[in-house]
Amino acid sequence: MPSESAQKLCLAHLRGEILSGRLAPGERIRPEAVATQLGLSRMPVREALHQLDAEGLVTLRPNRGAIVTLLRRQDMAEIFEMRALLEGLCARHAARCARPADLEELDAEAQALRRVAHDPSRWTDRHEAFHDRLCRLGERPRAAAEARRLRLLLRPLLLGYAATERDPETLGHEHEVIVDALRDGDGRRAERLLVAHVNANARAVLGIALATAREG
Repeated sequence: MPSESAQKLCLAHLRGEILSGRLAPGERIRPEAVATQLGLSRMPVREALHQLDAEGLVTLRPNRGAIVTLLRRQDMAEIFEMRALLEGLCARHAARCARPADLEELDAEAQALRRVAHDPSRWTDRHEAFHDRLCRLGERPRAAAEARRLRLLLRPLLLGYAATERDPETLGHEHEVIVDALRDGDGRRAERLLVAHVNANARAVLGIALATAREG
């Protein structure tokens, strides 16, 4: 059995390669090459690939090895829809649960997001941090965890979108708008705004992805 530390190393390495886009959708992952690169046996690499398959980041094909999951347009759209519903639920409950100090921290995340709009990688990191914090405030840990898993599936798309836009924020659906609704304590409004925010994000990101696919 591979050691737990070796599995964690492989998992962190492969997840980072996929989420950064260094391993592209559809690209084959060769366990022997990863093992050699990390100075490990193949067993922890295989265990990591099974974990990533469960997360949806990798697709294990019988007798054909592993590839980075290649999402079809309808897959992406469905993931955005699911994410919108889950994060909307979290936002509705966050309006009731969040303390003023929590909302100040969330607003600080939104401002940090603004400051790194010129840097796609840092913007994507801050985007994750904002939505993670917001979802946690709703005190619905299962919904928050699943929303995070869905966001990670979309991260390479979001990174590509941020790289093409001078300001990745969608006009009228900025993160600050959501924070304001939470401050008002209006759960239903916060939910509607969060769902609209994710849907606007989906239209923009999928538009870029479609244009890129046509060019390719």
